[in-house]
Amino acid sequence: MEKRNVKILIVDDHPIVRDGIKTMLEMGDFDCCNFNILEAGNADETMAMLKNNAFDLVIMDYQLEETDGSSLTKKVLEIYPEQHVLALSNYDDIEFAANMLKAGARGYMMKNVGTAELIKAITTVLEGKLYYAQHLANELIEKKILGKGSFDVATDNPAVSRLSKREIEIIQLICDQLTNEEISKKLFLSKRTIDNHRQNILNKLGMNNTAGLVRFAVENGLVR
Repeated sequence: MEKRNVKILIVDDHPIVRDGIKTMLEMGDFDCCNFNILEAGNADETMAMLKNNAFDLVIMDYQLEETDGSSLTKKVLEIYPEQHVLALSNYDDIEFAANMLKAGARGYMMKNVGTAELIKAITTVLEGKLYYAQHLANELIEKKILGKGSFDVATDNPAVSRLSKREIEIIQLICDQLTNEEISKKLFLSKRTIDNHRQNILNKLGMNNTAGLVRFAVENGLVR
């Protein structure tokens, strides 16, 4: 399989962090991609880079010196709505992850993540899917931060119309942290049926993990 050339902008106010990620990606021998990395240290540099270059992905630090990553992500996406953004942060905090999710980032990872998981996150986001650190996704569900009106509801998403009433019901139960076995008992269906429903839901929405499903449910008013 031919490798894809991927151009990435790293936004971080610490040069040593930018250099580390740049070296990791450009010097690594990966099956999927060849990486070309450019850097920005603040909001002005970020917007200038985006004006003069086309990037496949922006890797965005959450805490910048003069702003935060969620505010800058929102600004970027207002001008470049098709731009993919992946948050890479020191902060293992669900509030920060929720803020980035609301701003439109397609993923949230920790800076201490291993190379393999970072590559997985990058390739998942480039495929148009969501990738959030699983423990953060679980906390977002558990504490129901996403269900307290933190996010604007977008009820006109055509993807919602592709879901059956049963699939919407299952999504709501997933967001309530029920396992497939628990859902099967609650709905008086076989676990295999629930397994199939869950996979069909993910396929319809182009997602591959619970974090993406939770975000979709919140943004489209499926979680009360």
